[in-house]
Amino acid sequence: MENGQNYGMIAEKYGIGKSTVGDIKKNKEKIMKFVSTTERGPGTRKTLKEPENLVLENALFIWFMQQRRRHISISGEIICEKARLFHREITKQEDGFTASRASIEPFRNELQRVINEKNLDLEQIYNADESGLFWGMLPEHTLTSSHEKNAPGRKMIKARITFMPCANASGTHKLPLLVIGTAQKPRAFKSVNLPVYYRGQKNACATRVLFLDWFQKQFVPVVREHLLNVNLPPKALLLLDNCPGHPSAEELRSDDGNIFAMFLPPNTTALIQPMDQNVIQNIKLNYRKSLLVNVLAYPVHGENLIDALKAINLKDAVFSLANCWKLVPPMLIKKSWKHLLPFQTENKINEVVEINDIQLSTLINQIQKTCTNKMSDSQAQEWAYRGADEDLANHEILTDDQILQIAAKEDDIDDED
Repeated sequence: MENGQNYGMIAEKYGIGKSTVGDIKKNKEKIMKFVSTTERGPGTRKTLKEPENLVLENALFIWFMQQRRRHISISGEIICEKARLFHREITKQEDGFTASRASIEPFRNELQRVINEKNLDLEQIYNADESGLFWGMLPEHTLTSSHEKNAPGRKMIKARITFMPCANASGTHKLPLLVIGTAQKPRAFKSVNLPVYYRGQKNACATRVLFLDWFQKQFVPVVREHLLNVNLPPKALLLLDNCPGHPSAEELRSDDGNIFAMFLPPNTTALIQPMDQNVIQNIKLNYRKSLLVNVLAYPVHGENLIDALKAINLKDAVFSLANCWKLVPPMLIKKSWKHLLPFQTENKINEVVEINDIQLSTLINQIQKTCTNKMSDSQAQEWAYRGADEDLANHEILTDDQILQIAAKEDDIDDED
């Protein structure tokens, strides 16, 4: 700008609006002062604009990330309501606050444009999402039996896999789960035809290479076969969240370009990603019910729950997980697309799909008969639904008061990332 370059050319070069260029020139002194007074140099802070209520925003972000780790589906209205609740707690006032909605409308419009342009049916629109699972983890409160003073070392609990469900928007086609374990060729899989697409990676994480392998060798051929079987042209769209473990959209295309991927906007996964709207929760809930059943079936589980867990291997876990995916109702999958495809799914979903927790409570009560420590209903629900990443495994679930206390402390930090 100081060299006299045209504002329009600058705006085009940096992908910003022309008016933004003018605003930057007006705020030159403020920008330079900000950079010079930032202790750790430019790039540490992301914005010059301070939130009107930093404690409220900190609290809302902590709460949101906690719900996200637990794979609890969250709508824009739920976030707004939580913001209003935190505002009342902070200010002790009922009025004077309006919560704004997260904007997903531009993406919805773009998605609708692509669907119309490619003439895609619900049968041809897919979503996939990964989640971690400690497949040998019982509720912590049940791990000490009445014959033990302390629970012995339990490495089995740390056995972790990543699984990824993928299904179309009509709920009629569920691909076999992608399952990623730490071993390339687990001993338990010898001479077994697996009901999942299994791959090994030392941290049991989805990587760009593994995902591309799944897309080319599993997703493309399986989807083509399904669409031909239902008399639809072999073209499809795969919706994904934009995470480091996913290849680029350019890489995620079939040879003919008819099967391709689109990425959801950043920070909207818990709001609009279909597999995050009760599908993954349903799989995990039923898996943990199955785990309890297997432990209860072990002859001497009352004497040593660890022995009961050791009797369950990765093959058992994979077959059980595949069965739990098979049991997810098509209507639940279809209903999970309502935030992304409201026009296609409205008035077509009359059935309300609920997850039944009665069996879970019964199983936990049975297993607790021989244990010194008992679980409350809320603890049982938390174990059943929570995500399985390392951070969550070592973190308690914070109450609203605790979240507000942490958020208030963060407000005292002058310079934060």
